[in-house]
Amino acid sequence: APDAAMRPPAQAPGAAAFVISALVLLLAAVVQRAQRELARQGAQIRAELESARQALVHQAFHDALTALPNRAKVLAQLQELLPAAGREGLDVAVMFIDLDGFKSINDTLGHEAGDEFLRRVAEALSVSVRPRDTVARFGGDEFVVVLERFRSRENLGAICEKILARVGAPVLVAGQKVTATPSIGVAVFPDDGAEPTELLRHADIALYAAKERGKAGFCFYEPQMIARASERLALSTDLREGLGRDELRVCYQPKVDLRSRRLVGLEALARWAHPTRGHLPPSMFIPLAEDCGLIARLGERVVREVAGQIARWRAEGLPLVPVAINLSMQEIQGANFVPSLLRTLAETGLDRHAIEFEITETAAMTDVHTTLRHLRELEALGFRIAIDDFGTGFSSLSHLRQLPARTIKIDQSFVHGADASHHDREITEAIIALARKLRLHTVAEGVESEQQASWLVQAGCDIGQGYLFGRPLPPGETATLLAAGFAGVPVGA
Repeated sequence: APDAAMRPPAQAPGAAAFVISALVLLLAAVVQRAQRELARQGAQIRAELESARQALVHQAFHDALTALPNRAKVLAQLQELLPAAGREGLDVAVMFIDLDGFKSINDTLGHEAGDEFLRRVAEALSVSVRPRDTVARFGGDEFVVVLERFRSRENLGAICEKILARVGAPVLVAGQKVTATPSIGVAVFPDDGAEPTELLRHADIALYAAKERGKAGFCFYEPQMIARASERLALSTDLREGLGRDELRVCYQPKVDLRSRRLVGLEALARWAHPTRGHLPPSMFIPLAEDCGLIARLGERVVREVAGQIARWRAEGLPLVPVAINLSMQEIQGANFVPSLLRTLAETGLDRHAIEFEITETAAMTDVHTTLRHLRELEALGFRIAIDDFGTGFSSLSHLRQLPARTIKIDQSFVHGADASHHDREITEAIIALARKLRLHTVAEGVESEQQASWLVQAGCDIGQGYLFGRPLPPGETATLLAAGFAGVPVGA
């Protein structure tokens, strides 16, 4: 029929279902792929978050410079370790380590070189102990070592000796060979403390005891150190206040030509007029001033007092002799030392030969390159240099030859020991002979008898200083000494 011919052909019933199914499958595939991508991204985000968390945890418990554990990590470790050690009856040792002379490396070579040196120290400490022991940096030049299951205190002593040797060995930094000697304080659980903070505090107290005994050594904690540490804290507070109250005094000890017995010089010796303890000698407060950052103020005060006193003697018409002032390496390395010194001399109108400086052989040998640079600067400015306590610092001949010193002072221990020991006598005579070869003057410290003076003259020593010729005197009595017929050596001669 015509109408039937004109109708379109009927669609297959399954075509629409096929299309719909295909769309559903495609959508499912897209959703599945999106889910996989979301899962992948979620896993990546979780991994990044975990990595960031671990980095934060590591940062919180490790030192950024050396990658060693830090104070927080050691405290957390000890919180877990000490109770377990207590239950099992095991000993745990904590070593507190500080570097003597590190500041000079930082000040001289810069902080980058100082950082490199600290990394080398961290390496040296790590190879000095067992892998299971902990080496940590507490900040600055302070390190801590935690040792478990050690055999005995003798074994701890041997470990300390190993650390002293390895950490104290010279290393090449920024093209220069430098060293900073460690001092070590040791505290042992449970005898020296049951809590982490107590153990660390006692190790720190033992460290300061090691420094007081001469540095570059180690010391085990002892209960009586607590009283000394408390007294030290009180004394450091008193010193800070005492400098503000002008309690520092300067006495002067004569130096005499051993042959003519003429006065040829004076040594300025600081005394602290403590309001309750009386007059304290330098040995009681100079190391304290170095440790608590007061040495620059104290040294500046001594220089100003000495320069002012010399100017007053000059105004009185008294014959002048050079006055020696003892120098700390911390003073000489300070940026303000030389400018302040020159200002003081300009204010008092003194010639630079009016003052000479003494530095101990031990200090001079702590960092030879730094010492040479600073001492040569003083020499170039016209100041005379003397090496004090010679014979105690183990300087090499090459270093002695390089030091811009005109005088070496023989340590009084050799002069005192010469009466009973032929070894001390021979050492003293060898020092004098060496000085003559190097065209250096010699000053013998601690001369107390005519027999000692006579022997020193025979040995060729130039100058003597000690109770035989006079004790340290206040300025008024020193003026009397200057005016009492001594033919003073002209300053600058």
